[in-house]
Amino acid sequence: MATTPVDAPRHIGAIRTAVIVVHDKAPHANEARWKPLFQQVLGAGVTLTEVRVRHFEGATAAARGAVAWGADLVVAVGGDGTANACINGIGDAPTRFAVVPAGTANDLARLACQAVNPAHSDPGDWHRRDIDTIRINRGPLFYSAGGLGWVADVADTANRWRSGSAIKRKLFMLIGPIIYTLACIAVIFFSRRLGARFRVHYVDAADGREKSLAFDGYGMLVANCKQVGKAFHLAPVSEIDDGVFELIVFPRTSRWRLLRAALMAQSSRLFDLPEVFWLQVKSARVELDRLQQFFGDGEILTTGDRFDIELGDTPMHLMGPLAEGDEVSGAEHQQVTQIAEVA
Repeated sequence: MATTPVDAPRHIGAIRTAVIVVHDKAPHANEARWKPLFQQVLGAGVTLTEVRVRHFEGATAAARGAVAWGADLVVAVGGDGTANACINGIGDAPTRFAVVPAGTANDLARLACQAVNPAHSDPGDWHRRDIDTIRINRGPLFYSAGGLGWVADVADTANRWRSGSAIKRKLFMLIGPIIYTLACIAVIFFSRRLGARFRVHYVDAADGREKSLAFDGYGMLVANCKQVGKAFHLAPVSEIDDGVFELIVFPRTSRWRLLRAALMAQSSRLFDLPEVFWLQVKSARVELDRLQQFFGDGEILTTGDRFDIELGDTPMHLMGPLAEGDEVSGAEHQQVTQIAEVA
């Protein structure tokens, strides 16, 4: 669906208060003075507050505080982990959200077809897009991709490598997204045990019927988009605003076969492997024979042996400049071509 011009003031209202949440440890978070930049973008009539944090818990708390304060807009400066933390702080509130891609993968900006950094844009070019979130055990939310088993182990490994000293963070910043490929290799060949036995109960998106699936597997991805990172391609039907999500299943074969799957995903050929398949669902319950980590948006969200997975109660109201000429498909979302003049 192409972007449709509408009367912005009637649909999204004026932005009068905004909170900028800056994650100091994000690779590119300190490359600009964000408050003056956004003051210039949004106008002198907007009350702006900048909060600097050094961990995701702080970002969540800052976003939650912004909602309590009545802020119209929360801006996250950081990577997908920072964006995820802010989204969980906003929760089901109607507060709008924007992201400055200052991390490693920056999936949210790419998924939303964001043209440029919002801090270097004209607010007349901003659009609103309502995108799905996925909730785990009625708790944490994520928006791009999540999962458990080997995929969660990869996310955890990459995050541990990037944490620590400033020198270490600088090194992995230079490596960039390749860190995830290296983490894949490390997890697949050096983990003592991968995956678990799965029993999945789900509501099929096609016919609305409850179905079940049992398998012994390395892991399972929960996809809300076609691609994560620069080159890891997921289910081809996946959209971030269609009201459903996909389960991508990796049955137990061999570790070499699993590595092949990870490499083939980088060339859009993951499902050329007959053992890997996807299901499109409205909700799912996953039961396991041993504890597993669950990740979302690149961060570990929770650990357990049972996960209830469903869409969030309300969509995320994402703001940002859309790339010129881009069309955004999806069944249930609202977009606008201009934000209101700020008061």
